[in-house]
Amino acid sequence: MPRILIVEDDRNTLSGLLEILQEEGYEVKGVDSGPKALRLLERERFDILLTDLKMPEIDGMQLYDQTVTLAPEMRTIVMTAYSSVKDAVDAMKRGVYEYLTKPLNLDELFVILKKAVEDQSLRRENEELKDRLQGSYRFESIIGKSAAMQQVFKTIMKVAKSQATVLIRGESGTGKELVARAIHYNSPRANGPMVEISCAAFPETLLESELFGYEKGAFTGADSRKKGRFEIAHGGTIFLDEIGEVSASVQTKLLRVLQEKEFNRLGSNEAVKVDVRVITATNRDLELALTNGILREDLYYRLNVIPIFLPPLRERREDISLLIDHFVKRYGKINHKPTVRISTEALEFCQSYDWPGNVRELENAIENAVVLGEGDEILPEHLPVTVSMHKTATESFAQATANDFFMASGASYREKMEAAEKLVLEEAIRLANGNKSEAAKQLGISLRTMRYKIQKYKL
Repeated sequence: MPRILIVEDDRNTLSGLLEILQEEGYEVKGVDSGPKALRLLERERFDILLTDLKMPEIDGMQLYDQTVTLAPEMRTIVMTAYSSVKDAVDAMKRGVYEYLTKPLNLDELFVILKKAVEDQSLRRENEELKDRLQGSYRFESIIGKSAAMQQVFKTIMKVAKSQATVLIRGESGTGKELVARAIHYNSPRANGPMVEISCAAFPETLLESELFGYEKGAFTGADSRKKGRFEIAHGGTIFLDEIGEVSASVQTKLLRVLQEKEFNRLGSNEAVKVDVRVITATNRDLELALTNGILREDLYYRLNVIPIFLPPLRERREDISLLIDHFVKRYGKINHKPTVRISTEALEFCQSYDWPGNVRELENAIENAVVLGEGDEILPEHLPVTVSMHKTATESFAQATANDFFMASGASYREKMEAAEKLVLEEAIRLANGNKSEAAKQLGISLRTMRYKIQKYKL
């Protein structure tokens, strides 16, 4: 809840403001002098300082000057009954957020407070993202030793240094947002904002205003100007997830931003120039959308400058054990179970499952197992039923198929030998976590022979 500190030497005005702002849902405290405000700010954090300008001992601007060091993130709004253009200009130049004249217009005050709270929220989001650069959103957080993921890493490092538009493609849950963050935080724009938005999370009309902002009076409820995500991302990167879901009208505006580096807020004819790097992501077949006329051809080519394809987890099974180890350590630490580990049997269950929800599904499964499991070992019964049932059903089906085939009186010895060879190849590939080269090595055959047999048996 936003916290406001009111500093006003007139007791009646102070009492009235406290009551009004509390009714509006704010957490408010009030003092009647600058020294009292400073003492309070040394002990407590506030989001907004609403202070009178003319006060004994310490006036509003002197108070502001001291709070710049004491609480640099706080927004200061100055009130005065002695309005002058010079005072207002001086206050704004020194960094005061807003300047109001008495008697206060409450509607104007509410709009300014709302805007200040939104600005604070966006600032905190950006600070959190910068903090995460030092932690879980580092490049190292994208885990994988498979050849496919190593290629992704190389592409990220090359493209990060450029200004090119990037299109990240892959199924849901493959970690497209992590790749976008890795590109931003390893780029020359790393100190700028990283703004993320899911295009599918907003209806068409709301998405347009969210991306490009609007002017006061642009539509019913637009009681003040609002910056859009593109404007907020100026000097940094904007990540548009699920780009395949945007409407034709939004596509037109996106194309203009990509081509001209400018746009118009809703309700305005004035062009806003921005310096923003655009990264997009989708799990949709954009080529099919192009063919069906859902996606503009010119926008497609603007977005698809550098494509990065993230493979699904079932195509990089050798990464599953690494990811599990990472998630077990993470959620073991969070849930005060630092010695928790996964059993060999449970690991085999995980490696044999296809994980249609990809890394996100695997992470959820491991977190669930760590939280609900008893003792220091994750067992098969701690895994989701879909995982354990899949392995049991697969093994039962394979065993039944093999037995039925070998017992069939009409099968020739050649057919029986081929069936047995197929089962051996499947087992070798499974034990090698999908690594065909390793499986060939364990079987004592060449990789070329292995590839031939995989094609022959359609493995």
